[in-house]
Amino acid sequence: MQTIFWAIGLSLVSCLVGLAAAEEPKLTDKMRAEHLAHMKEVAKSIRLLANPQRIDSEVKLVDEPILRYADSTRRLHESSLWIWSSGGRPSAVLAIEYYPKSPRGPRWLFEIASLSTERIAAQRSTDLDWIAKEPGLKLLTLKDAAAPGDKAVRRLAQMKELFRHFTAHETATVGGRIELRPLSSPLFRYSQTDDNLLDGAIFAFANGTNPEVLLVLEAHAVKGSAAAWQYSLVQTTGAAVAVERDGKEVWQRDEADPPSVRDSYVNGWISPETKDE
Repeated sequence: MQTIFWAIGLSLVSCLVGLAAAEEPKLTDKMRAEHLAHMKEVAKSIRLLANPQRIDSEVKLVDEPILRYADSTRRLHESSLWIWSSGGRPSAVLAIEYYPKSPRGPRWLFEIASLSTERIAAQRSTDLDWIAKEPGLKLLTLKDAAAPGDKAVRRLAQMKELFRHFTAHETATVGGRIELRPLSSPLFRYSQTDDNLLDGAIFAFANGTNPEVLLVLEAHAVKGSAAAWQYSLVQTTGAAVAVERDGKEVWQRDEADPPSVRDSYVNGWISPETKDE
């Protein structure tokens, strides 16, 4: 009897998987290129200011996304992650996500998360006029970590080892707790000599390939003492998320179902004035 139930259950799962796969859009190379062009159009339509009080502080959007991703649990396809950077540490990260199976029809979502140690602002036509209440990065020193190495290749190995001490999960409306997968390579790497920032990298915890939490690791020169590692965590999802280090929770953020505004994070749907196809 148990064997029969097991076989029935396995058959049902196989059917569900098959149905889910059948519902996924089959995108040609031409369609993918069109989607990328549209995502770039949306990204370029958002203006980011490093200083909300200065119109001349606009930050440049990097021409190409640092990641293209999907998330089968949300029926999310053809999405991308972008950064604004004028050199050195990026000012913010931008997600442009495509939801072809939305109840209201195909829709595009944006998410902006500050990566700055200062307040920033973002604007887009009538969709967005946001000023962060707080900096996105609140750097904490990893006091138990070995001092950063002298060479870039050594520091990268150290950053990957530091990353392994962190774990993350999200709590989804459908599916409950989801353990997020660490992406092994950093999404972006940078330095900033005028700020004693020797090295920095952005790592991600993902659902599928969808980055839900970013871990920023930086090596800082400290006057009068050895250089030190610092870190900060950044929300890039509307789900509730939490991060542990060596099994102890060190950070969490509540659900931010779109459209939502948080102290250093904002998300929302793209208005119909930007075409959805």
